[in-house]
Amino acid sequence: MAADRYSGGRITRAADGLIGGVCAGLGRHLGVSPNLLRLAWLVAVLFFGTGLLVYLALWWIIPHEQRVPIEPTVWRRNGKGSYTPPLRRTGTDRKVLGVCGGVARRFGLDPSLVRLGTLALATLSLGLVVVAYLLAAIFIDGPEERAVRVTPVEL
Repeated sequence: MAADRYSGGRITRAADGLIGGVCAGLGRHLGVSPNLLRLAWLVAVLFFGTGLLVYLALWWIIPHEQRVPIEPTVWRRNGKGSYTPPLRRTGTDRKVLGVCGGVARRFGLDPSLVRLGTLALATLSLGLVVVAYLLAAIFIDGPEERAVRVTPVEL
């Protein structure tokens, strides 16, 4: 598939989708007809009223197949002798503060699914997960700085 060339197996929005590529990308990833997902979306819009909000959230959360963010990181040896990425907030694969992207990278999960789960839990918990997210952003280290620092020359 052409999408796998860009996405590395992640859920992505398709370039050949009708509106934002959400249904086409999800259909491609799940092996389901995008038209079936579009029909389910239309039913959710007409009968439940939540379909539009869910579609907009997915449009924001899921990256486009040709713009999947990749951030290099130094993997560290854990206590068992194998290498794992450190738990750090991400600077590239982020939507707000990089917590979901960093957690997804650390545990080998799809960042879109982590973000969607966090958004769902934030809605269901009446904001308690938002407080936990902000605390995680404070206590989890930020992305590693790769920029070259230049000191001014004294004249």
